[in-house]
Amino acid sequence: MPETIALAQNPYVRAFKKLRVSKLFEERPEFRKLRRKNTFWKEITEAMAIRERIRDFLIKNPDAVVIDACSGKGFLTTLIALMHPKTRVISVDIDTNAERSHLNFLKNVRFVNADIMSEDFEKLVKEAGEKVVLVGSHLCRELSERFARITNTCKNVKLGVLMPCCEGDFPRERYQFLIDELGVYEAWCYYLKDLFSPELRVKMKRDKKVISPKNILITAERT
Repeated sequence: MPETIALAQNPYVRAFKKLRVSKLFEERPEFRKLRRKNTFWKEITEAMAIRERIRDFLIKNPDAVVIDACSGKGFLTTLIALMHPKTRVISVDIDTNAERSHLNFLKNVRFVNADIMSEDFEKLVKEAGEKVVLVGSHLCRELSERFARITNTCKNVKLGVLMPCCEGDFPRERYQFLIDELGVYEAWCYYLKDLFSPELRVKMKRDKKVISPKNILITAERT
């Protein structure tokens, strides 16, 4: 199937194109720059998948604060900010060189240059507000582990949604049966799922609508 046809039939791509905010990526030059990336639709499907899992919470809690950990160029930040204009979004990344000028046009977004492995990031999360939604798209290795531990430690994180990426060091002998049956990536995700506190309601699911083989999402909700 040609790529253009596959894209046109992808549910997240179709849903995005129907959104009023999608026109900004065509009409406004500051957002149009994002479309120049050859991974644009992949990143849109990743962002749509995470937004789908936090949508109901933000509709019920528009005063919540979303923290986008390791936000990169801010695809996820941008989508959430545009679709939830009453919600504050904090975009966090260690890289200061990425092109993020489009974030300046989003009144409910603040960019913070920080390493999520640092104490400063934990302090930022704890001081962000009483209701925090922590999101992370394609976090690699120890960054995914850090995401789980911050969600556990910061009691004001009411909802966390993580899409893990490259596998890190984990006790493979303990998860060998999963590696044999499902592969290293899925076993890695099960390991990460087990890192979340028992007090959280944790779910893990592969989302085949995401245009990437690294398409498992872990959702942790504090009830």
